[in-house]
Amino acid sequence: MTPTAAGAALPPLPPAAFAAAEPQRRKRAVIYLRVSTAKQVHRDDDPDGYSLPAQREACDRKAESLDAEVVAVFVDRGESAKTADRREFQKMLAFVKQQGDIDYVILDKVDRFARNRRDDANIMFELKTVGTSLISVKENIDETPGGQLLHAIMAGIAEFYSRNLATEALKGMTQKAKVGGTPGRAPVGYLNTRQRIEGREVAIVIVDPERAPLIRWAFEVYATGEWTIRQLVEALAEKGLKALPHGKKIPGPLVAAHISRILRNRYYIGRVTFKGIEYEGRHEPLISEDLFHRVQEMLDLHNVAGEKRRVNNHYLKSTVYCGTCGERLSLTNAKGQYLYFYCLGRQTRRTACTQPFLAADAVEEAVVRYWQTVHLSDEMQEAIRNGVRAEIQHRRDQAGPEAARAKRRVQELADERRRLARGVVTGSIPEDLAREEQERIVTELRHAETTLRATETMYEDIEEILRLTLELVGRAGDVYRAGGPQVRRLANRFFFEQLRVSVVVNVTTVTEATLHEPMATLLDPVFQSQMIQNDANPGQDLHGVGLGGPDDTVDLDRGLRMVYLVRSEGLEPPTF
Repeated sequence: MTPTAAGAALPPLPPAAFAAAEPQRRKRAVIYLRVSTAKQVHRDDDPDGYSLPAQREACDRKAESLDAEVVAVFVDRGESAKTADRREFQKMLAFVKQQGDIDYVILDKVDRFARNRRDDANIMFELKTVGTSLISVKENIDETPGGQLLHAIMAGIAEFYSRNLATEALKGMTQKAKVGGTPGRAPVGYLNTRQRIEGREVAIVIVDPERAPLIRWAFEVYATGEWTIRQLVEALAEKGLKALPHGKKIPGPLVAAHISRILRNRYYIGRVTFKGIEYEGRHEPLISEDLFHRVQEMLDLHNVAGEKRRVNNHYLKSTVYCGTCGERLSLTNAKGQYLYFYCLGRQTRRTACTQPFLAADAVEEAVVRYWQTVHLSDEMQEAIRNGVRAEIQHRRDQAGPEAARAKRRVQELADERRRLARGVVTGSIPEDLAREEQERIVTELRHAETTLRATETMYEDIEEILRLTLELVGRAGDVYRAGGPQVRRLANRFFFEQLRVSVVVNVTTVTEATLHEPMATLLDPVFQSQMIQNDANPGQDLHGVGLGGPDDTVDLDRGLRMVYLVRSEGLEPPTF
């Protein structure tokens, strides 16, 4: 080449020369790791590399082979890939979009990424818009047509595997429920454990020695009707009842929603419900069916009436009413130390009542004095006892065929339930139809069992309950005076619908009382007169004698009304 003259222009260098002169930017990558269950989190011996340490090591090697710098690692522990709604996965997508210069998202296998083809396609579109490629360690998915085809195939296989696994798991859980096992975690009061039977480990459910007594206690006290859910929550927390430990979560006390679900759960009477179908469980029941039904009645009653815990509590609340206008008396605490009852009608101006505030201790003493008037002589007690005993025998004779029918119906419904369970497992009965049939069977079975219990035990209970009731009435005044607040509350609710209180000649007095059944009938002069006549003429037909009508008069057509002697939850006269 000839030398260039001074000042002459040099020919331009080719672009490749500039490119070779600039340092190339190193690729940037993020790693995404996921395991489906908590058991896999710390395992490093999984041959498929599903544990976190094995996945991380494989992804690091892949990043090194791509000469890419790993700038972030995102890990979902114990998360399913059925949906993209995973905390770390969403953080990874947000990070990639925010950075804008991430070249690769590296993962162990495509099924770590998504097991839903729609999610896979949507997320791949989002990554491509920011120039990011998905790299799988185990599969050769790149931007070539062959790589994209393989990606689509692997995504479809992952979705099939997920759905097939769910179907097989559902079959197994249904079969387990059919034979009385417990699919999933047992509720509070039980423990899931494993036991070696004939050389193999079997999952079983046992009674939790720590929590089960508290669950039984919760059912028993709520069945009395004296507790609200909130009071039960507080009492159980004080007794130390906590939820079962789950993963890394520290178990805490149960809240109202937990207690409500527990009180509605038929698992505690030995039943297993799965996919809307109920099966006979193999686990030990914690409570009886009778106690469970009583609790359901209390729950239904509180749902209708509403539960409200009042600040000022007193055993006479909801029993005493204004003797002037008939409105309920409420309680107030004046200056934090003086309790007074006041008329709600006057306070809310619903009535023109002039009843003054009544000192609580004066109202208490007025009620004690009134209780001294509640009495049945020994002669009257014996007359009533003889009359009811004769009616019991008559009803027992009549109930024989009905008891036999109820027993047959209970057996028929139990057989229907077993056939229904077999149909669900074999697939011959659709699940929606099975749920409808299950609801029908449970309802009919409950009615049949109630009828059977009534016919088999009602009449044995009535005579004993009547004996206790008559003894109580015979010494009612002494019982009430000696009893504490809880006994007095129970006694008032058992005997009276209302006690009307007024000031008469400067003395707080019970001026009127409305009795509950059966007390309204037992203390009714017309009924007592009839009982004395019947006792004097033992051969007389008793079945025309009424045990109280709506107006507390003798009903000569319908016979003794036994329903007043035994309610569905049983009747326990208060004692101290």
